[in-house]
Parts: sequence; C-alpha cells; structure tokens
Amino acid sequence: MAGRKTLAMTDRQFAILRLLWDHGPLTVRQLLERLPGGEQQPYTTVLGMLQTMEKAGLVAHESEGTTYRYQAAVSRQKAVGTLLRDFMARFFRGSAEELVLGLVDADELTPADLREIEAKLKPPVRKSRRRSS
Repeated sequence: MAGRKTLAMTDRQFAILRLLWDHGPLTVRQLLERLPGGEQQPYTTVLGMLQTMEKAGLVAHESEGTTYRYQAAVSRQKAVGTLLRDFMARFFRGSAEELVLGLVDADELTPADLREIEAKLKPPVRKSRRRSS
C-alpha cells in the first residue's frame, strides 16, 4: 500500500518489545537479565539494538541519572496488527480469509480455536430496554 509506514522488526526486537510490554520500562541490564541468552550478550549489543529501535520509533527512553530506562513506544496491538497486515499482504495477497484457511489446512487451528474466533467476530448482544408507558 502506498504511503503506509511499514513496521519492520527482527525477532530479537520483538522479544525486547514483549519484555517492555510485560514488565514496563527497563534498563539495558534489566533487559539482559530477562532476554533468553541475554547474559551471554555484550551490554553494547543490546544497547545498540535499543538505539536502533528508538530511531525506528519502536522504543523511547527516559534518563535516570546516567542510566536510561527504555519503554515501548508502540502498543502491542498496533505492532502485532501492523506485522500481521504486512504478513498477509506479502504471503496471502492481503486476504485474512486465505491466512485463516492456510492455518486450518496446516492443522494449526483446532475446532475450539475456530469457535473462539467466531465468538470474537459476533457483535455483542445488546439488552433491550422496555419503555414504561
């Protein structure tokens, strides 16, 4: 789509965002403690990744003395929605139906999953009010 800003990110960047969404603002050291294999990565590697993510508008930071505390600058809903739309456009010609059917054909969705999806698609039932005469 012309004019649409693409929200591209790596698996590692998404893992960082997931930690920030789940735990709130974190320092680089706190992220290192929580990232799988993080303790084996250099501090500067994670810091560089955060700086790149900040330039892309994915995270923001606040200063606490000489320490920076990073927080997600995009909501989980926006990030996931944008990534899914991009995925659908690239692999399923923009069709949510083709995506879901592909998941069904690949045995990735159970009948219970489909019932849950169907329930979310139904409009909420409104209680009718009776007027007093």
